[in-house]
Amino acid sequence: MSGRRSHTRFAVVRAPEGVLRVSRDVVVQSTANEQILALSHEPGVLGELVFLQLPDIGALHARVLESVPVMVDGSVRHQLRLHPVAAPDGGMSIPGGTPAND
Repeated sequence: MSGRRSHTRFAVVRAPEGVLRVSRDVVVQSTANEQILALSHEPGVLGELVFLQLPDIGALHARVLESVPVMVDGSVRHQLRLHPVAAPDGGMSIPGGTPAND
């Protein structure tokens, strides 16, 4: 049993960096005035960059401008006000424009 306490019992490993993408469904209410209004089960984070895939418009990136809790059919939802922005890779990503590649 000698040396038992001097043996290494654990090692600290540096955490890897990465990107987490969480897919969730939203209901798009409006795409007027270069803004998108959507209802979500989860609140949005102000300033967060999100990626939307819409049947009529295609794929686009948008920034969360506002997240407000609202009541819909007796349930709390979050109304997100989004503004389309250029894709992080430099491509354009606006409604009616060329879909961004992601």
